[in-house]
Amino acid sequence: MNRWLFATLLLGCGSTLPEYAAPKGGVVAAADLDSSDVIGYRLLSRADFRGTQAPSQFAPVAGRVAAATCGQVRPTNDTVFWINRRQESPSSERQHWVEVKKLGFMALMDRRCSWWNDKAASRAPSHWLQHEQIHFALYELCARKLNASAEAIKQSMMNEGKSQEAVQLRAQRALNDALVKATEELLKRNREFDEETSLGVHPHRQRTWLNRVNEELAETQAFASPPYTPPSPG
Repeated sequence: MNRWLFATLLLGCGSTLPEYAAPKGGVVAAADLDSSDVIGYRLLSRADFRGTQAPSQFAPVAGRVAAATCGQVRPTNDTVFWINRRQESPSSERQHWVEVKKLGFMALMDRRCSWWNDKAASRAPSHWLQHEQIHFALYELCARKLNASAEAIKQSMMNEGKSQEAVQLRAQRALNDALVKATEELLKRNREFDEETSLGVHPHRQRTWLNRVNEELAETQAFASPPYTPPSPG
């Protein structure tokens, strides 16, 4: 049996539009993510924005960005995939197949990357904090939707063959396809939210979105991940 790694989804969202601060993201390798200061979904405070400068996507226009939330939607720490193998006889070829021991997804906020612009946000700090809270809620809803589809994703990953590498690649591709689709939907929804609320301070529009995501969070509570705990060293 061999345990293997997976890909994850990373998003960074700004709080103003147009294109220079539109939500951005994509599927990246797990090893490329900084998880040294991340939190699971909860209410945010100003102190959670610990970045010392704007994320690189927004650096050229940092003066016009009130805040940026760097979010991740990724498999839970207890997610485990194995590649099994069997050989009926010494003269027969080995067969390999995927076994998904456990599959779950979680939403995280990277506090070292997430950034707050005191000058740009000074006009309505509570509004912008609520704005970033809604972005974080959209990440969480994305993770819950993936959790609701976990069994279907597991089925799509199941395959077998003579080559361990080919079997692993097919399973990896199936997982990545699910993450790519989730990324596209998440980016689209974050952009819709920003387009309706970010060109100025629109508390009524934002309140509508807040009520909407809170209702969805209540409806999908069964698919929420357990509270996040950092993995043990080593």
